[in-house]
Amino acid sequence: MKKHVFGSYLLGVCIICQNALAQEMVLKIDTNIETSVSIYNQNMAMVRDVRKVDLPPGISKIAFEGVARQMQPETSVLSGNEIAVLEKNYEYDLLSYNNILEESVGQKVKTVTLNPQTGANIFDEAVLISSNYGSPLLKFDYGIEGVFPGRVVFENLPKNLRVKPTLVAKILSENGGQKDLRLSYLTGGLNWQADYAAEIADNGTMFWQGWVNLDNQSGADYKNASIKLVSGDVNVQNNAVTPQPRVMLAAKSMATDMVNEASVAGGMPAQSLGEYYVYKLPFKTDILDKQSKQVKLMDTKTVKYKTIYKLESPLFLSTYGQGGEFKRVHPDLIYKIINDKENGLGLPMPEGTVRFYEKGSDENIEFVGAAKMPQLADGAETELAVGKSFDLYAEGKVINQQKIAEKTSEFDVKIIFYNAKEDAAEIIFEQAYSGNISIVAESLESTKEQANVLQWKVNVPAKGKVVLTYKLRLSRN
Repeated sequence: MKKHVFGSYLLGVCIICQNALAQEMVLKIDTNIETSVSIYNQNMAMVRDVRKVDLPPGISKIAFEGVARQMQPETSVLSGNEIAVLEKNYEYDLLSYNNILEESVGQKVKTVTLNPQTGANIFDEAVLISSNYGSPLLKFDYGIEGVFPGRVVFENLPKNLRVKPTLVAKILSENGGQKDLRLSYLTGGLNWQADYAAEIADNGTMFWQGWVNLDNQSGADYKNASIKLVSGDVNVQNNAVTPQPRVMLAAKSMATDMVNEASVAGGMPAQSLGEYYVYKLPFKTDILDKQSKQVKLMDTKTVKYKTIYKLESPLFLSTYGQGGEFKRVHPDLIYKIINDKENGLGLPMPEGTVRFYEKGSDENIEFVGAAKMPQLADGAETELAVGKSFDLYAEGKVINQQKIAEKTSEFDVKIIFYNAKEDAAEIIFEQAYSGNISIVAESLESTKEQANVLQWKVNVPAKGKVVLTYKLRLSRN
């Protein structure tokens, strides 16, 4: 038994000795047989790169050429059938004039200058003393040149400089043969965002279309790649990714998540993954370095919406006695959307910018505003403020302010709402305050939609105005 173990050990040592000086096998990008990229909307992506190689038995040195320049090498995982990875090195010192100078310091180099009379090349030799940030310091037989008027020529390239960022691995394959090597890693420099275009119609609907913008600044090309887009925040610590259920599109059990898949209105399929959603492009595509491209997220949908005019009072009332007045303040124009089938949607939508368009009298489309939309789960609703109403405005003033006790004050407020439109309009008016409140009097009934804010719904007739008055008593403990 001991002899058998010792013999196996010797065989392993022989294999290692025979391959210790094995020549590096460079796997260029054209040896790639499969690429998939999962892109997070946090300037980060998970890359999976499969390349085919014919390995000899024993130890081999494999160079994955063309990995991302912003690769996080500590996250890389290299695997394959019946192989063991012994060592990994990420080499990103690329070929450039300055890098070649740095690596050639102390060596002899050739120099070339021009004969000013004949234009012929004059060749010489010198020792490169310093790269000097791209302005080499050269020692000739006649002395040292600090500002050399010619060119430096290198006979050989330094062995440790790469044309492209490369992951070099030392792997052990006892049997050898054709292998598929799978490299996975995280990289920065890849990002995506959703953009929506909404054309406003006259019947309370809008034509809604979604696109995804992909941006690649990672320093690598991804050709014929399967692309997934992950929507939601993941926690990044020590350059590693750990799921953190902080922003959720939907809360479901993991048992049903992986099979719950729906097409986003004929565009990308959306699949729930834990507390996130994954959108998969239905086709493979190229994402080249320093390229931005758009792909369809969802087809045009007819979406119902509600127009809201909302004005937050510029007056802030507190027991410390603030008052004041304001002139000609216009309310926000808001489009309220409910993400359900009844209103034309009902599918998980990633956060993004919604740009609104409307046809003018000449039937040409005009841009009328934009808003940032949060992530919308099925059934969620959002209010998108796209600008200010031109024809609606208000003026207000604290007409009386009285301190009735040490910690109690009363405020009489008058607000006038104006409507220059041909149709009546409802304005939601909100008044913030500080302290404990009692409503002494009000001309319209208010509601309390949130803490320390009163809300009135004011119907203003066409070409008319409405006066709102209220008296509030505020106290503090």
